[in-house]
Amino acid sequence: MKSPGRTLVTTAAAAVLCVGFPLSAQAAEGLLFYTSEYGPIVLENPADGLCYSVGNAQDPQNSTDRVATVYSEKQCRGDATRLKPGAEGFLSFASVKFTR
Repeated sequence: MKSPGRTLVTTAAAAVLCVGFPLSAQAAEGLLFYTSEYGPIVLENPADGLCYSVGNAQDPQNSTDRVATVYSEKQCRGDATRLKPGAEGFLSFASVKFTR
């Protein structure tokens, strides 16, 4: 027969494992519009926390439900500008990351 303490520890460990690890990546819902050297581009439902390199882009319009931080350089480096949901910027950028 198992002791009550051992059962409690096993149950607690199982709960931590179930709650501690998400089953799928979170994503922003919506669209980011911008202009590239190739014309208008749309980024749909981007994943949270990933850095998207967008080349020589400009005039971002954040129509997602997350904050879009646009960076002046590739790999989310350089000067950063935060765009709240629904905001747009009249600037050039090379990469973007979405966060809550």
